[in-house]
Amino acid sequence: MRSIRFAPLFPLMMLCLAGLTACGGAEEGPTNHLGAAPAEVFYSYPHDGQRRVSPASPVVLRFSHPLTGGADGVRLSDADGNSVALAAPEPVDGGLGLLVRPAQGDLRPGTRYRLTLDGLETEAGPLAFPDGALTFETRLASGGANGQRGFDTVLRLREVLPDGDDLPFMDFSTLRLRFNQMLDTDTLTYGESISLTRDGELVPAIMLAKGDAVTLDPRQDLQPGERYTLTLGPSIRGFQGAALAGGGLQRSWVARDSRPRTVMVQETPPASGRGDDPCADPDGRRSRLTGQAMNCVPIEAVLLGDGDATQQSGNVFTELAFLPHYPDVSPLRIPRGSLLTGSNVKVKVAGAVPAGIETGDIAVTFLSDASGYLLPNPFSRRPEAPRQVRLFMDVAMTAENPEANGALSQTLLQVELVGVAKVEGQRLVIDALGVVEPEVLGQETAFGLLSLHTESYPDQNNAPAPIPDTRAPFLQSTMPMAEDGLAATVQPGDALVMNFSEPLDPESLEQALSLTREGVDEPFDWSLDGASVVVRPHRPLQPGDRYTLAVSDRATDLAEPANPVQPASRTFRLPALVGDPVAPVLITTYPGFPCAVDKASWHIAEGDHGRCRGGRDDDDHLPVPTLPADRPIRVTVSQDIDPASVQLGETCGSGSFRVERVAVDGDGNPVAIPDGDKRKYQCDAAVPGRLNVEARTLTFIPDQPWEDGAAYRYTLQSVNRASGQQPDDCVSGEAICSQAGKRLQTALLEGPEPDWGGPDLEIHFRGAPVTDSVFQALNNLPTADVNANGFFDDGEPGYGDGEPAVNTTRLEVLGGSTLTQNPRLACDTPERCDIQVVGALNSEVIGPGEYDDPRTEQQERLPAVRVGLYPTQILASSVTVKADVLIEGGIPIESPTGTQVMRMRHPEDGGLIPGWIVATDQGPEFRADVDLYLDAPYLEAPLGGQHNQHSYPLTMELTGPVTFLPNGRMVINQVNGNVIPISVELTELLGFLGASIHLQIPAGAVKLQYLGVPLKR
Repeated sequence: MRSIRFAPLFPLMMLCLAGLTACGGAEEGPTNHLGAAPAEVFYSYPHDGQRRVSPASPVVLRFSHPLTGGADGVRLSDADGNSVALAAPEPVDGGLGLLVRPAQGDLRPGTRYRLTLDGLETEAGPLAFPDGALTFETRLASGGANGQRGFDTVLRLREVLPDGDDLPFMDFSTLRLRFNQMLDTDTLTYGESISLTRDGELVPAIMLAKGDAVTLDPRQDLQPGERYTLTLGPSIRGFQGAALAGGGLQRSWVARDSRPRTVMVQETPPASGRGDDPCADPDGRRSRLTGQAMNCVPIEAVLLGDGDATQQSGNVFTELAFLPHYPDVSPLRIPRGSLLTGSNVKVKVAGAVPAGIETGDIAVTFLSDASGYLLPNPFSRRPEAPRQVRLFMDVAMTAENPEANGALSQTLLQVELVGVAKVEGQRLVIDALGVVEPEVLGQETAFGLLSLHTESYPDQNNAPAPIPDTRAPFLQSTMPMAEDGLAATVQPGDALVMNFSEPLDPESLEQALSLTREGVDEPFDWSLDGASVVVRPHRPLQPGDRYTLAVSDRATDLAEPANPVQPASRTFRLPALVGDPVAPVLITTYPGFPCAVDKASWHIAEGDHGRCRGGRDDDDHLPVPTLPADRPIRVTVSQDIDPASVQLGETCGSGSFRVERVAVDGDGNPVAIPDGDKRKYQCDAAVPGRLNVEARTLTFIPDQPWEDGAAYRYTLQSVNRASGQQPDDCVSGEAICSQAGKRLQTALLEGPEPDWGGPDLEIHFRGAPVTDSVFQALNNLPTADVNANGFFDDGEPGYGDGEPAVNTTRLEVLGGSTLTQNPRLACDTPERCDIQVVGALNSEVIGPGEYDDPRTEQQERLPAVRVGLYPTQILASSVTVKADVLIEGGIPIESPTGTQVMRMRHPEDGGLIPGWIVATDQGPEFRADVDLYLDAPYLEAPLGGQHNQHSYPLTMELTGPVTFLPNGRMVINQVNGNVIPISVELTELLGFLGASIHLQIPAGAVKLQYLGVPLKR
């Protein structure tokens, strides 16, 4: 902590806060001696004019007098005057306050709202705001359509805190910048594109940037009376590439003198001293503002539920500027490196099923100096009205246990607390509210309303002193994990992640990180998110090459004096790519199913998307899917994509990746255009948006949300040509290609050759409202078929010690008919006897429910989480079956299946496949019964015959544990509980003979592993 004056000035500060005329008033007690004074609003959250308010935040009000009538007089409307329906207000503290929430869902992001009071009565008269209304503005969206993230043609600086006017710029100030849109943080470099200078000299400072916010925290106090200049350069860009208005800007302030300062030590008392969960104790201490447990942060999220909360505790050492010099607006700060500790949380999936992990202590570390102010009450000039408190802080949230830390570690930038201060005896008591919105498993933005309550120690001379931090930070976990050096759970394009035990100083990391490839330095970018260091190589990880990621003891934590990190390194390699290159195949498409369809079979207006090309005539017809308004289109493929081949269309019919609005008639049905025996649908216009091209994932984010009920389609272009024809179609927008120059195959059921390409993949969908469920993407990793060519090749990772790996399926041969003697699998290694799986899966976490196990005689309702699985296709490697025709030793036949395709089938209602995460004594399990089609498009029946391995129906009864890796990624293992018979029927052998070979997949022989996509990107 910086050298500061301590307790001698504290009595003077208390006198000022207690109500000296020169210093402003503070609330003195529960009755306030208000007498017959008119009723007034004393507090609001959000405060009047507040920006970046969470759309999920409630409105909280506190009054001078308790309500005597109904509480339905609160009115909320947007900037266009549209009313927002509100749920019944919740009275707080005997009617001295109200907590108000929207009736349906959250408010809209990036929207200005107006709050008025109409008919709220007290014994001292009606309540109203001094100016008639209170206004606030919700934050920009962190996801969803580009327009909700502040899409604009120009980047603008909206706000700097402190502004130097209402909030004075002090010698201990931290600058917080807010922009009109999300930023491209790669364009922010302190000392180059952004700087704070004094007389042309750069001020050493920590820069933090995330979303639409930037924080500059000078490492040393500024010089009072000196002018400081903030400069933003022309290279700064918004997330869409928008340039800064005016080509840059400058602002300057003269730093005001805060000396002599006082340190006020405050404690954060627990909500209750009883029970394992003090936040749930109904008799515990409650916030006067919300009526909720004080100093608890309840985290509300679909993935976690809404029943868990962490109890904050610890001492806060607050520096206050010399109050006689600042009687109205009194600046304060809490030093960088300060720490609050949260209690342990037993993690439950969707709040219903214990996940089998606990967080341990949750730490909240101040990444910069928190800046705050004691302000006059904005609603009342009475001496008894409490003073307003505003506090801005940048914090890192970390967890003690590695699994939880890997999943939750993150930076929460520019959290704003708004509260009231009052003197109770010899204590300064502060009640404040703030919102934290952490990302959960990288998939969902959670919501937590902090009801902060602090009390200064009455005897500041004997208050606790800061406890020096002498612990060296250490590496907890990494991605890839790489214990054995083979990084089989990451893919090219994934970032590398190092999760530490506590946040690190970003400046110290500049010279402490290194990445080498085969011993040679590999260029990379990096960023900090909480205690996680995210390393992004400039080019995707190269399969088979050896990498070493290291951190030296030049990296330190935020303590003063700083503690160097324990040096650590991880050496790993991705499995090598061997064998001839094959064409990329679609693994998942969201929305829709990853196959080109027979366009003669679809009826889009009726919700029928037709049959997959190459399937049987009686195949299931696919439904026309919907896409919630705030979600992107997301496509994954089996091979690395050539980014030059992916060109976003800007007009109807252009580009290798096209997103178009479909023309509709007066009834809202897509307009069909005759095309022989097929149907085409008329394009209305290209949908503007942004296309992100990663190594194996394409993501399209529209500029505006998908319109409810509107008709859309997206198309992935390929070229369906015979083998040997190689036009220059990988850079012209004619086809999407792999890095190896192979065109996208979209109709694998037709058995195309590796360089044939395929027909265009065209998927129609309808816009839909935002949903409360959470989209969760999973990958089948690791896989032995690294190159996804449908075979196990020499040089691909095998089973090692002989135990079958995950993402495999074992076949057994049961026998054959009279004509097929001695049927058997032909393989020289276990890997070639097994089917190797390449795939991915999209799912929807819906929420809590109760599970009736249909597989048991005694059905028991178990706590569970409902999950929906999006049907997709899984690639399965080739196996070879041998047999002798007529007699043993007779005519030998040998039939390799080639690449096989397992297609998950929709239920009869066309919806998602039901799945359940179920609570068991052994921990959470995932269960699902999945109907599939098995296709072997490359299988050639012997002796000129035919076979039945087209659209062959199977059912898998899958179950297995849900666990978490030390780096926080979720793992779902699945095995089949049922025996799966497969009868290969051979017909027209030699033109007239028939035969059969009977196979089965034994119970427990399907071993699938689904791994959550990386949490940091």
